Amino acid sequence: MRLATRSHLRSGVATLLFVVVMSARAHAQLAVLSNLVEERTGSPGERYSGRITVVNTTNQAQTARIYQTDFRFAADGTSHTDDPGSSSRSNAPWVHPQMTRLSIAPGAQVSVPYSVDIPATDSLHGTYWSMIMIEGTDGASSAPSMVRAGEQGVGVGSVVRYAIQVATHIGSSGTRAVQFTNVNAVKNANGTGAVDLDVVNTGERGYRPTLWIEVYDAAGVLRAKGRQVRGLLYPGTSLRQHYDLGALPSGTYKALIFADTGVEPVFASQIALVF
Repeated sequence: MRLATRSHLRSGVATLLFVVVMSARAHAQLAVLSNLVEERTGSPGERYSGRITVVNTTNQAQTARIYQTDFRFAADGTSHTDDPGSSSRSNAPWVHPQMTRLSIAPGAQVSVPYSVDIPATDSLHGTYWSMIMIEGTDGASSAPSMVRAGEQGVGVGSVVRYAIQVATHIGSSGTRAVQFTNVNAVKNANGTGAVDLDVVNTGERGYRPTLWIEVYDAAGVLRAKGRQVRGLLYPGTSLRQHYDLGALPSGTYKALIFADTGVEPVFASQIALVF
């Protein structure tokens, strides 16, 4: 494979994804059975559609509201659900859920259709994305806990929220680029070596990077390696990558870090690690 070398490392952040949010006492009343990442490739002016399957896992009728947000995340563990359409790469204005509220009978499941209308303009390139949120409303099974007369207390309710990412790739367009930042050699609690780094998508197209590392000692002998395939990394977002390297004597090592974004070239960076 041809390698595109990145010799300068810059600061950055990274990491990802949420699926379900609920309070400590909550038991899920609703569940989404379809994919939590709906990913399609289309052309300007094209319409495509999809369905989100929601099931009521209880013996009581449940209701949910459906709404949209933008979504971004970073390697430091933060994520943001911003107003739909606020990002320059949001496709929220193209995405049209066909209902804003649903009621599901006990044990039943409902299909929530949506369509995506890609604007007919030649200015689009790369990947655009947003989220459809399925949020359960308080029902009998999630009512706040009761407080006896004369006692003081705080009721605890629950909210179950599923986030379905809707990603649209415009044909094969958009650059794919990677930046490695914040590379740190660390010692695990058991004394073995490890490397932490942030991987930033600095291009225009989303991809699922295959990441790997090779660590060589001063004599050029390969002493450790690791490999992992990560989830969909959108333009401008980042993730934190961790590699356990096993037992390494104290000293200075040469590390080669690689990222395959699905097309040539493979991105690579060489750094020194000191343990």
